[in-house]
Amino acid sequence: MPESESGDSQPAQTPARESGGVKIGRLIKLTAIVLLLFIGLLLVGALVAALTAADTWAPVIQIFRDVLLVALLLESLLIIAAVTVLLLRVAGFLIMLKSEVKPILDNARETTRLGKATAQFINTNAVDPVIQIKSFLAGLLAFLRELILLRGIVMPAEPPDPDEPPQA
Repeated sequence: MPESESGDSQPAQTPARESGGVKIGRLIKLTAIVLLLFIGLLLVGALVAALTAADTWAPVIQIFRDVLLVALLLESLLIIAAVTVLLLRVAGFLIMLKSEVKPILDNARETTRLGKATAQFINTNAVDPVIQIKSFLAGLLAFLRELILLRGIVMPAEPPDPDEPPQA
């Protein structure tokens, strides 16, 4: 029984999701098709009216033309307003870049300068003295090693013990 319930509940949820998405998509497509058909019918009707009885339909076609011109004027005003808003947004973005990014870059430059100064300080006060001490001790060790070898050459080794048998 639990399997059939879960099997029944899952397919019921999936079509509900799809139907919501499909309904919106269908509504948009249907609206676009209806608008295109309406505009096409108006254009065909105006063309037929102009070709058959131009004198009787002339005032209607002039009104239709005037309505379309007003619609195009309103559309161009909307486009100009949209471009103006876009330019204002771009100007605001550039001001924001200037006011916020420049301090960040200045801070990064200052941090880099401080890092370089710190590295030079550590090099001068810690690394160089350690290197000098190590090189001095290495030279001293080499000097003492050579001194011990010279002493071994100048001073003979202990005389052999007469009680001890000679080594071969």
